[in-house]
Amino acid sequence: MARIQRLIFLFILCFCRYALPAQDVHYSQFFHAPLSLNPALAGAFDEDQRFSAVYRNQWASVPVPYETFFGAYDQKAFLPWLGDNWLGLGGAFTYDQAGDASLNWLQLALHGAFNWRVADEHVLSTGAQLRFGQRALEPGQFSFADQFSDNVFDPSAPTAESFSSTASGYFSLGAGVNWFYAPAQTRTRAWAGLAAAHLNKPSISFLNDGSIKLPMLFNIHLSGVVEVGERWDVVANLLGQRQGAYQEVVGMAGGRYHLSLEKGRALALQLGAGYRLSDALIAYMSVFYKNWRFGLSYDVNTSPFIAATNRNGGPEFSVQYVISHVKPPKEFKACPIF
Repeated sequence: MARIQRLIFLFILCFCRYALPAQDVHYSQFFHAPLSLNPALAGAFDEDQRFSAVYRNQWASVPVPYETFFGAYDQKAFLPWLGDNWLGLGGAFTYDQAGDASLNWLQLALHGAFNWRVADEHVLSTGAQLRFGQRALEPGQFSFADQFSDNVFDPSAPTAESFSSTASGYFSLGAGVNWFYAPAQTRTRAWAGLAAAHLNKPSISFLNDGSIKLPMLFNIHLSGVVEVGERWDVVANLLGQRQGAYQEVVGMAGGRYHLSLEKGRALALQLGAGYRLSDALIAYMSVFYKNWRFGLSYDVNTSPFIAATNRNGGPEFSVQYVISHVKPPKEFKACPIF
């Protein structure tokens, strides 16, 4: 069985290579990885600095599970000549690995956004992204047909199979727009945006032919928190993505209860569920404690791939840490001396 699985993977790698770069990685807790969605989300939050990380491990029941890690940092940059507006600056790191040959994808990205306060409660932003990526594999972990003799596998036996390249790198450009709604004296918040990645359609191939273009990735995202009571909020998130022939739609909804509203000791618990269309059911929980946000979700596979996964999806962990700076008063008034 292991031999058959390896041969199938090799077939996909060699003869269906057009599908390999067909899609970027994805997350169930995409709302905790904003820079993975849209460069215009850099700086589009209440606080001043934000650290984010997501770890995903899916399909542990298949021979080699898929693992993904995402880390990001972004901050606001206020400049005197910008007035009430600000810049959002950030960077992100993504590493994804899957399969017997450790097929992996390393991505480093820089984000920049201009956040324009068009009204007291409304901010429009536009952002750009510069991304470097590399696909790589380790073919030495494959088992080839000519290494079998009388149905016995000899890993030290020579093979006629060869790869002209085991890594392929690229640069790509991305852009996006976002609307951020943040009324004062309430916990209600909303984000809505459009973004596109790989606008230059960079080439990526293990055959050094330069003919495989990475399709552009388009997405639309909506997120909202509505305060419905002194301690209760309703939360909803929606994401739609399309890249080449691949498309994804994810809807999430839940409730957040604030156990403590005391400043410096704020504590809230959020529970919810969602569905990735034609793929998986998702259950999640989040804990908000002071400046920390922790998330845990689990996917239950519903696609035809259940023949291999036995409906097992995978756990996903997320963490965010935000920092707020004390703002100086807009007007300075000297105390009179008596």
